[in-house]
Amino acid sequence: MYLKTRLRILILVTLLPVVGVGVIGTWLLVNREIDAVQAGTWGRTRALTTAIDAEFRTSIAALQLLAGSPQLRARDLQAFRAEADRALHSRGGRWLNLFVSDARTAELLLDLRAAPGAAPPPPTSADPDSVLRAAQSRQPTVSQLIVGDTVHRRVFAVRVPVVFDDGPADYVLSAAIDPALIVRLVEAQRFPPEWAVAVVDGNLRLIARKPEVAGDPPIGESLRRALKAPSPGWAEGTLMDGQKIYRTIQRSTTSDWAVSVGVPKATVEESLRYVQLLWMGFGLTLAVSLLWAWWLAKGVTRPIAALAEAAPALGQGRALGLPDAGSIEEVRRLYLAMQQAAAMLQQRDADRAVAESALRAANRAKDEFLAMLGHELRNPLSSVSNAAELLQHAAARPELVPKVAGVLGRQVHQMSRLVDDLLEVGRVTAGKIALVPTELDLAEAVRQTLAAFEANGRLAHHPVDVRLQPVWVEADGTRLEQIVSNLLDNAVKYTPPGGRIDVSVRRDGSDAALVVRDAGQGMTPELARSAFDLFVQGDRALSRESGGLGIGLTLAQRLAQLHRGRITAESAGPGQGSTFTLYLPAIDAPAAVLAAPAAGMAHAARRVLVIEDNADAGESLVALLELLGHKVEWTGLGLLGVEKAAALQPDLVLVDIGLPDIDGYEVARRLRERDDTRALQLVALTGYGTTEDRGRALAAGFDRHRAKPIGRPDLESLLR
Repeated sequence: MYLKTRLRILILVTLLPVVGVGVIGTWLLVNREIDAVQAGTWGRTRALTTAIDAEFRTSIAALQLLAGSPQLRARDLQAFRAEADRALHSRGGRWLNLFVSDARTAELLLDLRAAPGAAPPPPTSADPDSVLRAAQSRQPTVSQLIVGDTVHRRVFAVRVPVVFDDGPADYVLSAAIDPALIVRLVEAQRFPPEWAVAVVDGNLRLIARKPEVAGDPPIGESLRRALKAPSPGWAEGTLMDGQKIYRTIQRSTTSDWAVSVGVPKATVEESLRYVQLLWMGFGLTLAVSLLWAWWLAKGVTRPIAALAEAAPALGQGRALGLPDAGSIEEVRRLYLAMQQAAAMLQQRDADRAVAESALRAANRAKDEFLAMLGHELRNPLSSVSNAAELLQHAAARPELVPKVAGVLGRQVHQMSRLVDDLLEVGRVTAGKIALVPTELDLAEAVRQTLAAFEANGRLAHHPVDVRLQPVWVEADGTRLEQIVSNLLDNAVKYTPPGGRIDVSVRRDGSDAALVVRDAGQGMTPELARSAFDLFVQGDRALSRESGGLGIGLTLAQRLAQLHRGRITAESAGPGQGSTFTLYLPAIDAPAAVLAAPAAGMAHAARRVLVIEDNADAGESLVALLELLGHKVEWTGLGLLGVEKAAALQPDLVLVDIGLPDIDGYEVARRLRERDDTRALQLVALTGYGTTEDRGRALAAGFDRHRAKPIGRPDLESLLR
C-alpha cells in the first residue's frame, strides 16, 4: 500500500468521535512522555555506569602494567617499592595508596604509606575477601567500601592479581581510591537538581549520593529491594523522605557495584497537566489538520519516491543524484545522511585498499627478512659443519688445521656479528641505549677502526685512501666505533675486490664530518632515500654476495641521532659508487690531550677456574686457556664451583649464568659473602648479552660481564 493511501486512511480515522480520539491521544501522549523520560534516564544511568567502569579499567590497566615489573617478578618488594611510589605519584592524586598482598593469605606485604619496616595492619582492614577473590579468579576485582584501612579513611580498592609463568597468583597488587572520585564522576554528569542518584557497592553501602548526605547513612528500604531484585530496571520507588520516584538501576560490568538514578514522579507525569489544554485545542486543530493533510500527502510522498529511486546507487558506491528535498526537514536530513553514507562507503573502500596494500608490503618485508636471516645463518653454519668434519681428519692431514681454524674464526665472527646487530638494533629502537659521552678526536677513532679492519684482513682486497684531519667531538667511544665500523663494513660489502674506498675526516662548519666513499654498485634515488630503513638492502640477487641483514646502516643512523647528529646517503646511480657522510656537532679541542696508555705487559701463567655446564663450551675453553699457558680447573656445577674457588684461590673465575643447580648470579653472591673468596676476580661468561643482563651481573658481584662467544684477544685482555 502506498504512503499516500495510508495518509488518506489516517484522515478518515480522525473523523471518529472526538471524545474517543481525545482519550486515545491523551493516553498516547502521557505514555510517550514517560517513555521519553525513561529512555533519557536509562541513558544518563548508563553514562554514569560507563564512566565509573572506565575509571576502574584505567586503574586496572595501570596496575597490570605495574604488575609486570621485573622487581616484582624477582619478588624484591623493597626494590619494587620505589617503582610503585613513582606509579602512585604519576596518577595525580587519583590513587591514595598502593599495597601488595599475599595471594594465599591476603596478608599485607607492602604498604607505600607506611614507613619501611613498619608492622602491616591486619588483613581484615583491607577487605581480604576481594584480595582472595582476585587471586583465585586471576581476574581484576573491585573491592567493597573499606572503612579504616591503611589510609585511615573511607576508600575502595582496585585489585590486580600478579601471576608468573601461568601458575597461581603470587601477589595481589591493589590501589586505594577515595570515593570522592566517584562523587566527582556523578557531578560531572550534571544531573538535574531534583533527581536522586546513588552509587552502591556489593554490600549495599553508599559510595556516592546526590544530593549528598553527611556521614555514612544506610540506603533506603525501597532501593534495597530494587537492588536485590533479579532484574532491576525501570520501576516506581520511594525516597527516604517519602518522595515518589521512578528509578532505573544499572549494574557495573567490572565490579558488583550498581548505579541508581531516580526521577521524581511528578516530573515524569508532568504532561498530564496539559490534558485539558489539549482538549480545548483539539477541536480547532482537527479542522485545520484535515485541510492540510490532503495537501501535505503529495509533498511527503514525492521526495520519498525520489529517495527510493536513488537508493540503489548507495549500495553500488556511486554518487547519489538526489533531487530537492523540499520543505520537509526530516526528508532533507535523510537526503544528507544518504549522501554522507555514500561518501563514507567510498572512503572505506579507499582506506581498505590502502590497508591491504600496506599489509601486503609488510608481509613481503617479513618474508624477505626471514629469507635473509635463513641465508645468512645457513652459510656460516655450513662452513662450521664442514670445518668440524675436517678436524676429525686433522691427524692425517695436519696442514688443514690452520685453514680450518681460520674458517671457524671467520664464521663465528660472522654469526656473532649477526646476533649482535639484531640485539643492538632492537635496543636502539626501543630507546634502551645509554650513552657515556667523552671528548675524543673523530679522526683518531676512525684511525683505530681502520687499524682493526686491517688487522683482521677485512681491507685486504680494497685499497683505502685516508685523509684525516683532527676534529674533536663529544661522543660515546664505543658507540662511535660502531657507527664508523658499520659505515666501513657497508663500503667493503658493496665494493668489488680491487675497488677503492676513500675515508676522510674534516671540519664542516659547526660539524665534524666523516665521509666514506666507495666505488661499489651504487644506488638508485629510491634506494638512497630508504637506505637507513630497517632491513633495506640493494642486493636482492639469489647469490647474496654482499650478505648481512640490512640493519647496519639503520643502527648507525639511530646511534648518530642519539649523538645529535645524522648520516646522509648519496649516489650518482647504479654502478657509480656511494657516499655516506656522518655529521656530529664539533667541539673545541681540549687544552691537554692525555697520552695513550702504555702497551700491556706480557702476562704470566694464571690459575683459572671455569664453571660451565655445557661440555663442549667448557672443554674448548679449558683447552684454549691451557694452550695460552694457564693452569685451569673446570666444573659444571655452581655449588661445587664455590667450594673449588675457596680451595684453589684462583686468579680468575669464569662463570656461566645458566647452571643446573644454582645460577651464576647466586655463585657470585656466595663467593662475595665468604671471607676467603671475597676478593676473587669474577667474570660472567654468558649468552645473555643485553644492557640489563650486564647490570644484573655487576649487581650480583661480578667484576666483568662478557657475552659468548669470547675471542682470544678479549680472553687475553681479561687475563692480563
